[in-house]
Amino acid sequence: MGKNDVVKSLSKVIANISLHKLVLTHTNKPESKHFLESEIAEYRSVAQVKSQEFNWNDSDKRMISEISLKILKSTKEKKYPDVEFSDKEAEKIVSETVNDLL
Repeated sequence: MGKNDVVKSLSKVIANISLHKLVLTHTNKPESKHFLESEIAEYRSVAQVKSQEFNWNDSDKRMISEISLKILKSTKEKKYPDVEFSDKEAEKIVSETVNDLL
């Protein structure tokens, strides 16, 4: 896979990690917490493998963050319309996740 394909794939995984972290924090369903924690761990392991394929400069990280945020917002609207959090909180979680993984 080329770097652009890895950027897209990694962005999707980072969006999923970030979204699950936000849903875990804001869910009203305690029975969902274990599942969400498991999903975060699984996506994190996938992201760690993908992130090792290339070296990432600041421009790459910024692009991955932007793409991840768009995917996160789109997925949230489709799958979790009842969960509320601010755009600023989403940006912070995505940024932290990118910095942790890359």
